[in-house]
Amino acid sequence: MEYAEKLVWLRRYRESQKVERELAQELEQLRSQAERITPVLSATPGGGGNGQQLPAIVERIEDIRSQMTGRIEQGLTARTEIAEAIDQLTDAQELEILRRRYLLGQRWGEIAQEMNLNRRWAMRLHRRAVEKLEIKEDCEIRH
Repeated sequence: MEYAEKLVWLRRYRESQKVERELAQELEQLRSQAERITPVLSATPGGGGNGQQLPAIVERIEDIRSQMTGRIEQGLTARTEIAEAIDQLTDAQELEILRRRYLLGQRWGEIAQEMNLNRRWAMRLHRRAVEKLEIKEDCEIRH
């Protein structure tokens, strides 16, 4: 696997978490919308809509919950695979850089500061570590 492909493979966990957060936000918006819907109890004409808005929202909520469950499972699988690949490294600094970057989602400035490294040196160590990674063939890139 080439360097660029390894980066895509390593980013899977953080990207999964991002989609998970987006789904959670959408779910919260739908819940709020569902709580604002009140059924028409009057027999007098004048209400708009066909009375199907709440069931449609509930159906969408269930769809998003299902998507979130799948995304959480994908994220956990990706995290496990990534952690196992990173743990193969023997150099402690390289291992820590990859863990901070791909499992904790830290930015380069944070990594360099917390590890007392120059930012450019941290990035060089990162590249060296990624190039050393041996990713199993069965660990394909899934989107």
